[in-house]
Amino acid sequence: MNIATYQFNAELGAVDRNLQRIEDILTALPPGKYDAIAFPEMCDTGYAMDVITERAVFWGPDHLAGIKHLAAEKNTTVVLGLSERVGDKLYNTTAVIDATGTLVHTYRKTHLVSIEPINEHRYITPGDKLGIFSLGGVVAGIMTCYELRFPEVARALTLRGVRLLFVPAAWPLVRVDHLTTLLRARAIENQIFIVSSSRVGTDAGTQFSGHSMIIDPNGEVLARGSESEEALLHAKIDLAEIERSRGRIGALGERRPELYF
Repeated sequence: MNIATYQFNAELGAVDRNLQRIEDILTALPPGKYDAIAFPEMCDTGYAMDVITERAVFWGPDHLAGIKHLAAEKNTTVVLGLSERVGDKLYNTTAVIDATGTLVHTYRKTHLVSIEPINEHRYITPGDKLGIFSLGGVVAGIMTCYELRFPEVARALTLRGVRLLFVPAAWPLVRVDHLTTLLRARAIENQIFIVSSSRVGTDAGTQFSGHSMIIDPNGEVLARGSESEEALLHAKIDLAEIERSRGRIGALGERRPELYF
């Protein structure tokens, strides 16, 4: 599979312009080149709670129409971090638009940031389901940013058959070492591929980390972005490496869950 991730700098609060920029990025892609392309967390509003509260939109049937059209035109699945307003609730949502242009899955972030001064948990409603979808017959999963600190999420997804894990993020630069360590750890301990799509730029005084990565089941980094520049990153991944990795190191099959809880 050919997988891409776009390290994106959203303009805070400019929902229409941000979505148009994503359309422009997709327009520039060669048709059929990538099986999937991933974008970071909260690409539409940017990542500041007061702005998300004000600018998050209700999703009608025409929401993301341009992106859906381009997904079909380019024959690629688009994985995209967005805000979502439902009634009086706000969600931190990842949308999956498949290569036919159909919105096939939405994942609402289940573990919310309680770190000062972000306090995501005071504004956003947590989701209550794990993110699992089919990518061309391959079981894929989603976990969002802060959720990397919860290894149970990645392990639960792995035990449900996930082989390719997408991680949209808006991770602060001040903790970039945590990001890169946790991404590789989740890949190594579960022996799966991980595709992280990270924000760059600054919102409301928070500078984001970049360092989007595509990582193989052995923790090898196949592609990596800088800490500050927008970039399209891509790699060809061989899913058979999952079985080869697990054949060499059988830790996943040697678990003793009766001891853990």
